[in-house]
Amino acid sequence: MQQPSLSALTSIVEQIARTGDPRTVMSNIVQRLRDIMHVEVCSLYLCTPDFQHLILAATEGLSPQSVGKAKLGLDEGLVGHIAASLSTLNLGDAPADDRFVFIPETHEMPYHRFLGVPLLHLRKLIGVLVIQGREREPFPQEAEAFLITVASQLAGTLSQLQSKGGWYEKKSTRGGYRRFHGLKGAPGLGLGKLWLVRPHLSLDQVRAACTAEPEKDKTAITEAIAAVSEELESGSGHLGQHLPGDLHALFNVYQMMLQSPELSQQITARIDAGDNAPWALKQTITAMAEQFRQADDPYLKARAEDICNIGQRILNQLISRERPSMETPDEALILAGELISIADLADFPLHQIHGIICTQGSTLSHTAILANALGIPAVMGVEQFEPEQHKGAMLIADGHRAECVLNPPAALLTEYRRMIDEEQRFMQGLERLRDQPAVTTDGFTVSLLTNTGLLADATPGLQRGAEGVGLYRSEIPFMIHDSFPTEHEQFMLYHKVLEAYAPRPVSMRTLDIGGDKQLPYFDITETNPYLGWRGIRFSLDNAQLLIAQIRAMLRADVDNNNLRLLVPMVSRVDEMQSFRRYVEKSVDALTREGFAVRMPEIGMMIEVPSAMLLLPRLAPYIDFVSIGSNDLTQYLLAVDRNNPRVSNLFDHLHPAVLVALEQIQQQCEALSLPVSLCGEMASDPAAVLLLVAMGYRCLSLSAYNIPRVKLLIRSISRESLSDLLEQSRQCSSEAEVRALVAPVLEQVGWRQDKRPNLPDEETEGAQ
Repeated sequence: MQQPSLSALTSIVEQIARTGDPRTVMSNIVQRLRDIMHVEVCSLYLCTPDFQHLILAATEGLSPQSVGKAKLGLDEGLVGHIAASLSTLNLGDAPADDRFVFIPETHEMPYHRFLGVPLLHLRKLIGVLVIQGREREPFPQEAEAFLITVASQLAGTLSQLQSKGGWYEKKSTRGGYRRFHGLKGAPGLGLGKLWLVRPHLSLDQVRAACTAEPEKDKTAITEAIAAVSEELESGSGHLGQHLPGDLHALFNVYQMMLQSPELSQQITARIDAGDNAPWALKQTITAMAEQFRQADDPYLKARAEDICNIGQRILNQLISRERPSMETPDEALILAGELISIADLADFPLHQIHGIICTQGSTLSHTAILANALGIPAVMGVEQFEPEQHKGAMLIADGHRAECVLNPPAALLTEYRRMIDEEQRFMQGLERLRDQPAVTTDGFTVSLLTNTGLLADATPGLQRGAEGVGLYRSEIPFMIHDSFPTEHEQFMLYHKVLEAYAPRPVSMRTLDIGGDKQLPYFDITETNPYLGWRGIRFSLDNAQLLIAQIRAMLRADVDNNNLRLLVPMVSRVDEMQSFRRYVEKSVDALTREGFAVRMPEIGMMIEVPSAMLLLPRLAPYIDFVSIGSNDLTQYLLAVDRNNPRVSNLFDHLHPAVLVALEQIQQQCEALSLPVSLCGEMASDPAAVLLLVAMGYRCLSLSAYNIPRVKLLIRSISRESLSDLLEQSRQCSSEAEVRALVAPVLEQVGWRQDKRPNLPDEETEGAQ
């Protein structure tokens, strides 16, 4: 047998990457492998959706009629043995082996040599890859090594095919019912008819073209930008009738991007170079969006979506095409499309919007923020869903499970309606808690603050009882400019945020930029951005930027008196020493300039483990501590939660994280330092129980979750959680911790938002 080359393997991977249909992909795999390895048979077996059986999904060499029919249980036959043992099997005479099971429809009796390897992706069995031949001797070691390498390369792709479906379906039982998974945008349940939100012409459809009249094209661009600006200024439409004043700031962010000199200048420059207006627009928007996408921070990455939305609206104006009629029947709608912008939502009466499904976007997009504020369920990034093929279909937006349900069966529809009614009554009942403290039954009080990144986050936080802002991200003004924003520009924004929450405290985090958070006008290239030039390291090395930001925040605090400064990514004592000196000097300078500024409280974020270990030495330079649970978990576990290969290992209930949090709380208490915790952990009910047991008195979380967490805290006794905390100290994994806490949550009646129970024939194949 000829030894296949790694270049051949590369060609296989590249080929299947260009193919979309699952059956075609699998057919290509077995055909290419049989040719490359010079064998008589190559077959691919995949696990069924219930992971109870293996089905022949594709073959070259066995009977084509057996595809989709030949079926083995796990540990049945040679293929089943490979699946059960997760080990390679290389035999010279397969039919003579006791484990061999003959399946008549495959016609495989003439083949004796057999080599099979398991397909594993993220510790999950995907299927089995097999080659066979007529010789009566095992395959050579080189062939075995190559097939193992191929399996490791293909497992991820095949896993995606399983999630798409289409390779194994029971047509008689599905009836159009499908479930599609995405990313959590906003929690809740919504039911309605699918209404497709689609632009006339997308930027992606614009093709290269030259201009014959550059001045005319430049005038058209100027007029289109002005029209979009006017549209945004007055275009709150139906939505504006229901929005609190501060929430209109979401439209203001669009205006800031729209009026950026960089936008118009780059488009004009491309027109001068010979491009027509639409092509110049597309290239400019694509380049600006890519600058945001290069950031690893998901919050900053989400800003690319806003740039694309702005570009789309300019294009709509540019080509002078009317939007489709927005006259809709007076019934519940689930809006679905690629990128549903804030302005798109404004075209619909609020009472008709029962859910939002976006095939692109992220959890931190503006659409998700707005959906959270209005209590509209939203699912983002549903990649396999094609809404244009299902206009008018019945659709469920399940924000709790981050999925949408297409054409639900009658029984499932009834159950979802019951759950929606129950949830509405539940949320209405929580309104009574808005002004009530989050205090346990035995008198332990927890302050609930909110995390924000935009002024528009202020209203939902206040409406849901936020006692202040635990984390305000200040990066956005730096990302939407074509140069570093001035002190005055920053002052204007910070003042609005502080004024909205006064007299409640607002912890403003200084610029967390650098490394993985690239600025379009300040390039930083590093091998390992997570361990690089970022946070306070970047700010101290660019002192003029840090001083301008500190001055802007101090000036914004005048007459509000609720500013608290928060320093990100602290890892050394001298970092806090230097930062405090800069604040003191800024206070002195501003006082001499006639500003009635004050020395605010200064806090540091514990995200880097060294900050936790140096806490006693850092204490003289800080007034409070904020734990960034997302980054601290990431650094403690050495897990990138944005990397799909290891993200399943990211869990803030890992025993090591709990040990670290307990040590931090005890140190802060001994040092008389107030401590708060922000991040996803503050919204996790299992984590909240343990944090309260540890003694944490301040949590910062998303606005939507504040009432739910408040109810949980008011339903428990801290003293009763002491045994739970002690037992958690003995757990060896996050799974054990969650299993330990689950009964306690059930005892206090915590809503788990469980998925409705479905008959087997309705769930099978609905991936």
